[in-house]
Amino acid sequence: MSGPERPGSWTEALDRLEAHADHAERMLQGTPAGATGAAIAPWLPSADLGPLPNELIPRARQLLARQQRLMAAIPAVLAGTRRQQQVTDRVGRATTLPPTPVYLDVTA
Repeated sequence: MSGPERPGSWTEALDRLEAHADHAERMLQGTPAGATGAAIAPWLPSADLGPLPNELIPRARQLLARQQRLMAAIPAVLAGTRRQQQVTDRVGRATTLPPTPVYLDVTA
């Protein structure tokens, strides 16, 4: 079994990073990770691409700014999820009876 392939060009590397940013945006908007039907391969950097070509610098900067916005949005989403979980836990404790034993071990 082979692992994910490394990008062969800077354009391919940026395409893959943008696909990951698209995926992260969908997840932050509430789409479950597997709901799109397409699995996203792990991103692996390539050490042999050489320096970033000048014509791709604006695209790379835009992608960096996008990734930074996504990273900044994650704590708020996690805090909201944590609050929802706390409410769910409280409602569950308030509306659910504690489990009662079904069997009694009389041999012990």
